[in-house]
Amino acid sequence: MTNRQSAHDNKGQGDVSEAKPISGQPIPAESKQDDRLASTSSASTGAHGHAAPSIAGGQRAAMMAVLLFGSFTALMAETFLNNALPTIMGAFGVTQAAAQWLTTAYLLVVGLMIPMSAWVFESFNLRTTFVTLMAVFFVGSLVCVFAPNFWVLLAGRIVEAAAAGGLMPFIQNVILMMFPPDKRGLAMGVTGLVIGFGPAVGPTISGLILKVSGFRTLFAILAAASVVAVLLALPLVRNITSPARGTTDVISFAESILGFGLMLYALSEVGNTGHVTLVLAVAFVLGVAIMALFCVRQLRLAKPLLDVRVFANVRFDLCTLLSTISNIAMVGIELVLPLYLQTTRGESALTSGLVMMPGALVMVACNPISGVLYDRLGIRRLSLFGFVMLLAGSVPMLWFSAKTSLALIGLCYALRMVGISFTMMTTFTAGINMSAAGLAAHANAASSTVRQIGGSLGTALAMLVISLAAVSWASAGRAAAQAIGYNWGFILMVVFALIGLVASCFLPGASAEHKAVAAASR
Repeated sequence: MTNRQSAHDNKGQGDVSEAKPISGQPIPAESKQDDRLASTSSASTGAHGHAAPSIAGGQRAAMMAVLLFGSFTALMAETFLNNALPTIMGAFGVTQAAAQWLTTAYLLVVGLMIPMSAWVFESFNLRTTFVTLMAVFFVGSLVCVFAPNFWVLLAGRIVEAAAAGGLMPFIQNVILMMFPPDKRGLAMGVTGLVIGFGPAVGPTISGLILKVSGFRTLFAILAAASVVAVLLALPLVRNITSPARGTTDVISFAESILGFGLMLYALSEVGNTGHVTLVLAVAFVLGVAIMALFCVRQLRLAKPLLDVRVFANVRFDLCTLLSTISNIAMVGIELVLPLYLQTTRGESALTSGLVMMPGALVMVACNPISGVLYDRLGIRRLSLFGFVMLLAGSVPMLWFSAKTSLALIGLCYALRMVGISFTMMTTFTAGINMSAAGLAAHANAASSTVRQIGGSLGTALAMLVISLAAVSWASAGRAAAQAIGYNWGFILMVVFALIGLVASCFLPGASAEHKAVAAASR
């Protein structure tokens, strides 16, 4: 693995021009223009590969805005088609099971790209990588706009996902470089806003667009947004890294794609159908076995695709677990609640989106606030508060019925989103801060990979629990069995909130966390 240079590896080097980029190689001549843009007051690097040349405030904010806009576009595309599937089914004459692959395949390919994100980040120029990813996303969107049949449309979605899967970890790595550990909370809080808000507003925005236009307009909007991102990136995104290209281990790539792909496929299918078949069980077990071989191989390589040594840090593991539970809580309820609203209550898809919209807006407000508070108070207090709020919003759901008011449903969902805002990205950031110096990109990729698997697992468990409950109470009638099934799904959400609350008690206090971050930076 290529270890990136940190401030603690360059003590006494106060001049920006003397600091080394992340690869530890001399800064090439063409990058000196970017270096002169650095603020000399913040020339030293932060822990874990924090950028050597720190960009001045206004330019840093502009660069973050462009990167997050591109990421928001890709993340919104995850759920953009949820309301368009019936229209697509009619246009191409395909079944719902086939149309669902437009979303399932997208999420699968996004997940496959995450373990490779550290290698991509360390191997290629920063601005070139972002522009390339957005250009690939544009090509995929354009293919979808002019797709003559369903299979071409699916191919375009897969191309989109290949770019989207690399964007979020990439942008998180850039933010980790631009901000020292004690300033990352706000930056990662804003990033968390994008992670949660993009997929949350996707169905609502697409629902409104589909009332006045066709499904191809959705892809035209995504294509236009990606062009805007590229045009803004050319003058505003700076090259603050020096790539160090090494030998690519083909076996590691193959193991990652095959193992991770089988696991996500099995979990996605269980989530879609609510049933476990022998084929899916075998696929999942085989995927786990291949990923075990992948991990063993990474420990033996001098330059691993994903440095799994980050999991030797118990505090990093705990933070990753809590961030994963937060993600499960978010994607789980985003699946269960619309189903409950549309089946048990007979509400429309648009009404479901509007009920959940206040929660999305609350996340917009709370993510930056949680970031600022994390920088001041540390992770333990915020995580405890977040999971208490998550529990407070989850427990009333146990009594939801066909007559529960939409206002109460929206309020409970909003309380849950407050809790998730205070836990998901803050615990993720704390884990990165307490990971070993020079492993930030790999810690990011590892944590994001676990979180992705956790999200798929949460969806699969939720659907499995709902299906089992519905089968067990089939004698009560279809409507009653479905209502009981969703109630079991809400119980599962409460269980996850309780696990997160208990686990948060084992997080270090502010003083211990500060010492852990300082020790990791050495």
